[in-house]
Amino acid sequence: MRLGQLQEKFEAWLASELPWPCHRLKPKNALIVAAAVLLGILIALIPAPSGAPPKAMLALGLGTFTVILWATQAISQPLASLIFMTLLLATGIGSLRTIAAGFVSNAAWLVLGGLLIATATEKTGFGRWVARKFLGGFQGSYQSLVLGILVGTSTLSFLVPSNMGRVAITVPVVVAIAREAGYAFGSNGYNGLVITAVLGNFTTALAVLPANLLSIMIAGTGEAMYGVSVTYMRWLLLCGPVLGLSKGFLVYVLVPRLYPAPPPNSLAGMAASTGPLSTEAMRVGMVLGLAIVLWSTDFVHGLRPGWVAIGAAMLLYLPRIGVLPWTELLEKQRFLIVVWISGVLALSAMFSETGASEVLSTVLGKLAGIEGKSPTYGYFAIAYLFSLLTMVATMGGTVPTMMAAVGGISQATGLPIETGMVSLTAGATALLLPYVAAPMVVGLAIGKVDQRIAAKFTLWSALISYVTIIPLNALWWKLIGALP
Repeated sequence: MRLGQLQEKFEAWLASELPWPCHRLKPKNALIVAAAVLLGILIALIPAPSGAPPKAMLALGLGTFTVILWATQAISQPLASLIFMTLLLATGIGSLRTIAAGFVSNAAWLVLGGLLIATATEKTGFGRWVARKFLGGFQGSYQSLVLGILVGTSTLSFLVPSNMGRVAITVPVVVAIAREAGYAFGSNGYNGLVITAVLGNFTTALAVLPANLLSIMIAGTGEAMYGVSVTYMRWLLLCGPVLGLSKGFLVYVLVPRLYPAPPPNSLAGMAASTGPLSTEAMRVGMVLGLAIVLWSTDFVHGLRPGWVAIGAAMLLYLPRIGVLPWTELLEKQRFLIVVWISGVLALSAMFSETGASEVLSTVLGKLAGIEGKSPTYGYFAIAYLFSLLTMVATMGGTVPTMMAAVGGISQATGLPIETGMVSLTAGATALLLPYVAAPMVVGLAIGKVDQRIAAKFTLWSALISYVTIIPLNALWWKLIGALP
């Protein structure tokens, strides 16, 4: 491609469908934006508590304004992030260094690398091949199909480090399997299989650091605020046995009971249609194998997961070795997702630099009644508060808000900072409604399952997790010494 053609393509990309114009706001969204501005100003005008830096309340006001926009999506989340960054500089609350902390963070590179890898696995058919191969041995009953989907999507959690990428790969395959099995669109069988692929995998994938956008945000904001980096294998040790395996078992038991269906038709025809891997798909598999080895041995060589992800992605786009043209790197949606995540990380850095995190810690700590309590109480307080707060602030707003409170809760209860950070993941395993996390919303939309139908699963799953998964995880952490 010539330089002139590339410039034209880039300018067309910038001009197309980016959500700049404010005059397109619907009246309802305009009211939400106005309310966010007003509330942000009111909070910023409150005098800072004794001992808190003067900028703390300004930062909280700006943070509140931004979190409301992210949570309500009155305007697109990437645009809200850009507005936040602009106001951060214009008000003098933060600097370019604060903004850069988001874009150059390990989490941002992990998100970008994961999205690029997901594109390669989708377009070469590697992800579909893996999904079909795993599902081929689970045809005996409806519950067997649920188990097969859990096994297949969990395997893909290690191979495709992106929620959105796995959703794009697995949901069309699961929809085809549901139809082949005789489950009509809208039936319990159809809804149950799609919900397993989308919501079931979202929760179990929390156990694998690069596999869930929420896990990446939690690790990234924790590092931005407290300078604590959690390795790939450490994360897997903390989250894998209970938040991954035990939660997967809960999904396996719960789905057939909430969405009962008759035995499926034979899937022999679909299994036979799974041909050999193409040359391009084999190359993708080899690169992913190398990435998994590097991720799982990061405690030896010290390479950050984000560097590994972006390095693997670049291999997939190189001439001769790669499988996709480098022009794919200019895909707009990827850029916008990275902008949004970088905004979340920059917000975390702002809270830490201005002292706003200490103010938030004090407020949420009083709400949870943590003074003089044990580390175990601190763990439960963080997990349950996170789950409940997502109902108001959704995933994007809750992560930086709760992460800001981790420091104070840890200090008051003796909970180690690393354990406090990862405690957010325990709360994330009990999300009450699908709308709180974008990957769940997108996956259900692709599978054409109404969120009201899926809410039956998320509510029951969250309530059972409150009394089983979250306490069991506390016992596991005590066993391995992570929870004093």
